[in-house]
Amino acid sequence: MPIRPLPLLLLTASLLPATAAVTAVAAPAVLASTATAACEVVAPGALEVRMKPGAKALEPDASQGATKDLLQGREPTSVSRPGSTTVPTWVHVIAKGTSAADGALTDAQVRAQVKVLNDGFAGRAGKDAADTPFRFALEGVTRTVIPAWYDMLPGSTAEREAKTALRRGGTQTLNVYLFGLGGGLLGYAYFPQQGGSSKPWQDGVVVLNESIPGGTATNYDEGDTLPHEVGHWLGLYHTFQNGCSTANDRVSDTPAEGTPTTGCPVGKDTCSAPGLDPVENFMDYSYDDCMCAFTPGQAARRDAVWKAYRA
Repeated sequence: MPIRPLPLLLLTASLLPATAAVTAVAAPAVLASTATAACEVVAPGALEVRMKPGAKALEPDASQGATKDLLQGREPTSVSRPGSTTVPTWVHVIAKGTSAADGALTDAQVRAQVKVLNDGFAGRAGKDAADTPFRFALEGVTRTVIPAWYDMLPGSTAEREAKTALRRGGTQTLNVYLFGLGGGLLGYAYFPQQGGSSKPWQDGVVVLNESIPGGTATNYDEGDTLPHEVGHWLGLYHTFQNGCSTANDRVSDTPAEGTPTTGCPVGKDTCSAPGLDPVENFMDYSYDDCMCAFTPGQAARRDAVWKAYRA
């Protein structure tokens, strides 16, 4: 499904003192699934967002030259075997109260979201989708009730304090934050940095809680924001990155795409280069029921970025 752009507003209000309940809940290792699941990026350390249609925020500028690309403009030619890398994963549920309406997600909802993530990276979400090296093992879930964090936005004091308090592990651990998220955003992530980030609170992936499987975000309710943002976390650009330029998204087997996709317009073709726009790719902005695949080239790029920046 295409992702609609939402306004990127910076939250500068100070945090309100509130009681926080943080508990860790054990979870099974890798969540296997046979269900069908559905299908961003900037300079190192910069922010990439997935937005709903109608938002007026500009995409972060990622038109940097090869010297600023995470892989220095090189495209990997090999990839580790499927399922060879298990990523420890922590999910942090941030709520403004204890009810479902307050964002208090259940263990079952969290597991359903992680299942969609694993389906997407294992190539189970769509026909001809690449099976990648990555699988995500749910280590645990934390639950925090702090209203001042519930609608936090990227770059805010709330983001810094929440991630500093909740983050688990280091650069090889995926931290996923689920909460109300302001500004009409569906999610966001920061690119990995050489040798680990100097600002560890920026690491991890943020996802709107209403976009999880069975959520209330119309057209974005199958959980595909998480595979999209984890793609960024592992160094992937949007498929429409840099438009129809030769560099594009630095992956040769994703056809050049001039504009982000909305809906699921099969046959969309915005560039003169061979190939239709990859509207089914997790790294486009299509609706969740349209997104279902990563390519072998994207799998190879993520593998190389993992080895260079996270492993």
